[in-house]
Amino acid sequence: VLSAAVSSRARIAQDRDSVSTIALTLDQVREIKAGNRLDDLLRLLYPGNELENVDDEDILDVSIAYLRRVHLFSFYNGCTAASDVGNVLSGQHPAGTIHLRLRDADEILRKAAEEKGDIPMTGGVDEEKNEDNENLEVDDNEDSSEKEGKAVAKDMLVMRLNESISKALDHVKMLAYRGSSCLIDEETDSAARAIELQEQQTKNEWIENHGIIDGDGRARCSFHFCHKLFKDRAFLQKHLIKKHSDQLRAECGKCHDDAMMTAWDNDENRPVPGVLIDCGSKFGLVTCAVKGSDKPMAADPEPRLWKEEEERMAEEERKYQERQAAAEAAARAEEMEQKRRQEELAASAAEKRKGNFVDVDDMPEEKVELSFEDVAVAPPPKKKKKKKKLL
Repeated sequence: VLSAAVSSRARIAQDRDSVSTIALTLDQVREIKAGNRLDDLLRLLYPGNELENVDDEDILDVSIAYLRRVHLFSFYNGCTAASDVGNVLSGQHPAGTIHLRLRDADEILRKAAEEKGDIPMTGGVDEEKNEDNENLEVDDNEDSSEKEGKAVAKDMLVMRLNESISKALDHVKMLAYRGSSCLIDEETDSAARAIELQEQQTKNEWIENHGIIDGDGRARCSFHFCHKLFKDRAFLQKHLIKKHSDQLRAECGKCHDDAMMTAWDNDENRPVPGVLIDCGSKFGLVTCAVKGSDKPMAADPEPRLWKEEEERMAEEERKYQERQAAAEAAARAEEMEQKRRQEELAASAAEKRKGNFVDVDDMPEEKVELSFEDVAVAPPPKKKKKKKKLL
């Protein structure tokens, strides 16, 4: 859902012009056939003079949907276009995202402006940039729409959208200036065409040099590890392209060497390969950049590495001390907590002893009288007589 500043009526009118400019320019650059362009679609949806009476929001929605479906262009997501439809379908590019406008956006902006004592902020692309936004003067005789048009955007999202729209407009203007036949620039395009032609010639020569034609018209692969025999040259060509494509790509890659070397020679800030400097057993071989055109020099990286190592060791020591201090503080806190718990247990035990504790050693003195009268004494047990056994 878009914010209130982007959903306002004044903002919709400004975005309509920007989207129309982007769509019409992309149609011309990418050579969309007549009858399938945005203006043709709008005339088909609103025939006759109906287009003049159509709401700006409807035209903006149709234009944004056209950019999304035809050019894979996302207007509210940074004004970027996807490279192919696969990125859109897989969700890797936000061109498939559909945005919704906030209802009653103008009313929300008006209430917010009344609370802040300011005018509503719409943040259009064509607004004049003023560094001192707080001292912006507005004529009291101007209507609310003109005030909204002169207001400077304070919302970060609106500012980013304005920047992306400006970049997109500059980009489509550049594409329109170059034309549909130019991809990057004339020099680069001519070099690319020359390389493509050279690659095609190299491919034909490579296929011709790696085939042996027998007397009966059959063709044989000339690679020493293959030597497969085929019915004619067409089957051999398919075999070479399919089975020996690595060798073919390596041969075609040599066509780029001259162009790469020429671009490197013409580059004012051409890169120079770094050199390996031995920094001892601690750091080993370290790559260092070579600087200087008259006297190329490479700075010794060992002092910097030792300084970084000392800083790293000092940082590790500081973190170790912090961990030790934290561990000691935690141990002291745990010890104090255990001591407190023991004191609480001892205090609770003392309270319990005061209530129902009996000391067995503290016996009271009592007088006891012993009487042995009328004591029943059990008689002694009778002895059993032993029977004599007869022999």
